Amino acid sequence: MSWAATLPAFVVALAVVFGPGLAWGAALGLRRLTLLALAGPFSITAVVLSAEVAAFAGVGWSLPPVLAVTAVVAGALWFLRRQFGHLIHGPPMPAEPTARWRLVFTAWAVAAVPVAAVMFWMFGAPENIAQSHDNIFHLNALRYITETGNSSSLTLGYLGTREGTFYPAGWHAVVSLVIATAGIPLTAAINVTNLVLITGIWSVGCLFLVSRLTGERALPLLVAGVLSTAYSSFPYLLLEFGVVYPFMLSIAILPAALGLVIQLIRAGTEVSLTRAGSALLLLGLLPGLLLAHPSSLLGLLALAAPAVLSVALARIRNSSGRRRLAAASGAAAFLVLTAVLWMTVRPARSSAENWAQMGDAGGAVSEVLFHGPLGRPVALLVTVLTAVGAAVVLYLRSHRWVIAMYLVAGALFVLGSWQEAPTLRWIVAGVWYNDYFRISAMLAPAGILVASIGGVALAQTLILGLQSLRARRGSPEPAWFLPAASAVLVVIGLAVAPLFAVQRAVSEAAFHYRYTEDSRLLTIDELTLLERLPEQVPADAVIAGNPLTGASLSYAFAGRQSLLPYGTNPATEEARTVFGYLDTMRLNPSVCDAVRSTNTAFVLDFGTASVHGGQVVPFAGLTDLSLAGGFELVDREGEASLYRIVGCN
Repeated sequence: MSWAATLPAFVVALAVVFGPGLAWGAALGLRRLTLLALAGPFSITAVVLSAEVAAFAGVGWSLPPVLAVTAVVAGALWFLRRQFGHLIHGPPMPAEPTARWRLVFTAWAVAAVPVAAVMFWMFGAPENIAQSHDNIFHLNALRYITETGNSSSLTLGYLGTREGTFYPAGWHAVVSLVIATAGIPLTAAINVTNLVLITGIWSVGCLFLVSRLTGERALPLLVAGVLSTAYSSFPYLLLEFGVVYPFMLSIAILPAALGLVIQLIRAGTEVSLTRAGSALLLLGLLPGLLLAHPSSLLGLLALAAPAVLSVALARIRNSSGRRRLAAASGAAAFLVLTAVLWMTVRPARSSAENWAQMGDAGGAVSEVLFHGPLGRPVALLVTVLTAVGAAVVLYLRSHRWVIAMYLVAGALFVLGSWQEAPTLRWIVAGVWYNDYFRISAMLAPAGILVASIGGVALAQTLILGLQSLRARRGSPEPAWFLPAASAVLVVIGLAVAPLFAVQRAVSEAAFHYRYTEDSRLLTIDELTLLERLPEQVPADAVIAGNPLTGASLSYAFAGRQSLLPYGTNPATEEARTVFGYLDTMRLNPSVCDAVRSTNTAFVLDFGTASVHGGQVVPFAGLTDLSLAGGFELVDREGEASLYRIVGCN
């Protein structure tokens, strides 16, 4: 499939990611950057709410439930605005020229076009996949949603192999709509949707976040656009590590959420929305953030804490009586809520065991300072602009909380890397499974404010210097001078932004999106064999295979159910019997009972090469795949083999 053939899917993805949110934002009277920046997060909320409504009503997952929920909520918001508009919007703001739209779209292009170009190159072909462990679950989950018509986060866990359990399905719900509506392979739908999510939600969200501090002025928006491309840990890392697509979506939403918090507590520039209006917008964003990935709600609270406490302390110092008490009470309530959620909204401690012997806190400190997390080289542009921004903030003694915001993210990353302090590490980073790779992604939204301040200060200094030079020469300043100077600085910034850290991140990510003779999750031979499965395996047959070798992707790629479509632990006693004793079927009748109970009829053998690198420990029951053991070779491609179970006939 060519990228040109995915154009209809891009249209569908744009409609899904922006359509519901634009309708809701328009109903509330939002304009320009606020409307565009919140359209994506609002749409995610619309999708996840629609998925739950559809599952509750027994309606198959498709576009109609989304359209219905979008229409109902848009109508309610329109009524709310008509009846209580004065509670949402403050005094009318002066009319702004239409150039503001051009500015917003120009800044969006600065942010989105370079990232899109990198992602196209990174993916290579539309149907390439991230060759990583978690993608086993994501690929099979999309097939499961497509076949069952159920995209509820309340039941997605275990993919139907046992009673459903909670798994945040926001990302899967969006991608599955693109699959069903555009009719393209799920592998291509993933890449198309991720392109739209990153360039649509992350890129615009960064502009919105910075503008809450600086206003919608040209230079800050252009600087924010450049800097949104300059962090190695987001978006590039989360496109290949894990691969944790749901967490990626939640981090993409985080800048817009932080911007709304800043707007709500009046920590930045003046806006026309009231506090109630800002609270309503934040409320509309939170369901999407939660069901993209709940851990990012805790990330939002942590990163917002410096701004919230700074504003509260200022009000305590500068007020008295009830206002002082209200500020103190609000700060205390925020801290208590954060502490309670921090210790309750987290996985079991056992889920972090695989990170116990990993991490280097000392190295993490320098990585935070030089914006090169996870052993990557320095991010030159971001490091310089962060230092300049910190100096400007400290000199002006204004908005010093932007430095603290980045330091909070840095502290989370360092403590999440500190394997020598397991209890402290779990208290601080257990929300993210002690996974400092995930935590590193928050360095980008946490750092873009202080870096943008530095970028604006540096750009203004350069432009004023050029203007002063022209004035000394007696040359009049032409109308094109300022736009041309800004354009040159943007081009220079975009050229410097990817140097070193981003270059490494992109090259590593691209490596994980290529099929080769020894690619980690699926090799060329294994993919070829999977594509032939429909010719060999009946539609109702179940296939046993080791997920860590990619064998369980028979479900995602060929629609043939895998006995273990995720993880390494079979969900039922019958499945455990098959994986533990299948090659003893001729001697053990109970094994054949388990085979018939699970309808297991075939075995896929993809060798012992693990998606993690090295070798997997094979399941005991899948070691002797011989005719004497009860297996008949049906098909082979290179080292990948398909066997029929014949010992139970």
